[in-house]
Amino acid sequence: MDKNKSAQPGESLTFVPTLGEQEMMQFKRKFLSSKVGHKQLNFAEMERAGFITPEMPRGQLSEEFRQIKRPLINNAFGSSSSLVERGNLIMVSSALAGEGKTYTAINLALSMAHEMDHTVLLVDADVLRPTIFKKLGLSKELGLADYLRDPTMTVADVMYRTNISDLVLMPAGGYSAQSVELLASSRMTQLITELAERYPDRIVIFDAPPLLLSNEAKILAEMVGQIVMVVEAAKTPQGQVLEALDDLIRDKSVCMVLNKCSFIDSSGGYYQQYSAK
Repeated sequence: MDKNKSAQPGESLTFVPTLGEQEMMQFKRKFLSSKVGHKQLNFAEMERAGFITPEMPRGQLSEEFRQIKRPLINNAFGSSSSLVERGNLIMVSSALAGEGKTYTAINLALSMAHEMDHTVLLVDADVLRPTIFKKLGLSKELGLADYLRDPTMTVADVMYRTNISDLVLMPAGGYSAQSVELLASSRMTQLITELAERYPDRIVIFDAPPLLLSNEAKILAEMVGQIVMVVEAAKTPQGQVLEALDDLIRDKSVCMVLNKCSFIDSSGGYYQQYSAK
């Protein structure tokens, strides 16, 4: 039907694009779909690996991460948001390797992706030993380090949507011996600003290297508003935890997460709190 024609009584007005308009619409769809890649998450495999999925029934694991995420979300968007600058940027780290920081970062992102009012970008910022894509059963792709090295790349080139509608992934990308310099670059500063301000409802979670084993984590800590510090129960020495905390900027909001701890509830039942796989 002609676009300029008015609908007559009893007649519905349907817009039928011309050939040129159809070509333009097809071009826009192709352009938009090519801007951000897509990754298909295998929910069954994720559950077997200990990760939260949309298909998982409500249980202890999902409840624990609900408790962890609530104050973080409040600091980012709620009553405490005025006290936490860039509260929507959250770094997850630990004092040492093997304490479960990546496991925590992934599950925190998955839990937050269930929120009604927010979207989540999970960034593998452990550019020295990236594992997020591997743990999720995904193939290696261009990522953060590649974007920082190549000024011709756009942010969309290293972002991947998933079959969880509110979860987007950014891999670490290729190895670089100059990872410290890349993270300290002006291009990284610009990226952080864009991630913090472009989408007001977005939460960005960075899986960072261990604080005591790298300089990269210290650089990232300066850029984010909140830090989740993962500590392995009954293993990480208290002195090293305190040393790692001492490396952080004093005005940052820090959340401590105790991982791999066992406890007995009031009914006498024995439970193992979530642990890294």
